[in-house]
Amino acid sequence: RIKTVTENMEALKTRTATENSLFEVWNDFRWYTRRKEKSDSKVLKEALEIWIRLLAPFAPYICEEIWNKMGKEGFISLAEWPTHDEKKVNIQEEETENLIKNVLEDTSNILRATKMVPKKICYYSAAPWKWKVYLTALEKLISTKITLSDLMKELMADSDLKKMAEKVAKFARQIMEEINQMPEDKKQRQLQIGPLDENKTLKEAETFFEREFNAKIHTYREDDPQRHDPKRKAELARPYRPAIYIE
Repeated sequence: RIKTVTENMEALKTRTATENSLFEVWNDFRWYTRRKEKSDSKVLKEALEIWIRLLAPFAPYICEEIWNKMGKEGFISLAEWPTHDEKKVNIQEEETENLIKNVLEDTSNILRATKMVPKKICYYSAAPWKWKVYLTALEKLISTKITLSDLMKELMADSDLKKMAEKVAKFARQIMEEINQMPEDKKQRQLQIGPLDENKTLKEAETFFEREFNAKIHTYREDDPQRHDPKRKAELARPYRPAIYIE
């Protein structure tokens, strides 16, 4: 957020800077308190100090008041502007949180549409071969567009994928349009990260999901032979988009 606000201020894009410094940071606070069973006051205080300084150019009077209530000396208008520290950026953790947000939103949308009161929710993470196809497509589609046949030639060079050519072709066709429409910076981020351990991420978030939906949560890999999957939902799993089954 510091980097985004600073860059937009320097480019005189004050509206974008304001939106990020006010709404986006506020959403970050809300998500943090929603995800954490017990908040860390030290973390919140540090984040608040940064947030108030980012907001000061747009809401100077209230920020001066908050700055004073926090026991800070001098005027916030004269305080040092926050500095972006690239070492504190962890894009893998950010994408992990985005995955949890998306799963939460997808589950909520299903419940709203079906008007179900869930007792059990099952999540299925994509099989390794789908990650291989997805990342290969991602690499080939950065800054350019290729045809399905071009992508399949690349994929069929892999002996393991060649054994399941029909399934690979079907899946490749599904993801190509999605990747073509994806912003370039998102492609670069996902390619830099590589395959996410979605199963581990979802298992670690089970308590959070149970708290949100008041239902028992079960997490499986798509290719887990012991999975509970009466409706065969697991085969719909995609990288960054786990499949969902609700009872």
